[in-house]
Amino acid sequence: MDGLSPRTRYEIARLECARGYLRPGTTAVALRHWRAFVHDPYHRLWVDHDGGCGIWECCADPHEARELLEGVRGALRPRARREFGRLLAPLDARY
Repeated sequence: MDGLSPRTRYEIARLECARGYLRPGTTAVALRHWRAFVHDPYHRLWVDHDGGCGIWECCADPHEARELLEGVRGALRPRARREFGRLLAPLDARY
């Protein structure tokens, strides 16, 4: 994930492998979805359950993606948590 130190990327990868509800790369996919959503000029017109294919990697709900990112952030050690938060802050501000 661009914008993160190798140490924080390693910690996220470790977390993804340690948690049964995450898979390797899940955080990167969620970040990609959240970033695309907030940069879409029509993101305020989002309609829940708009009939997407339902596959997480393709048509994830951006709000679920943001919740997942917050869960990952909360599970990180303080230094990595701050760094990950700095990556999310401009996206959240844009939203």
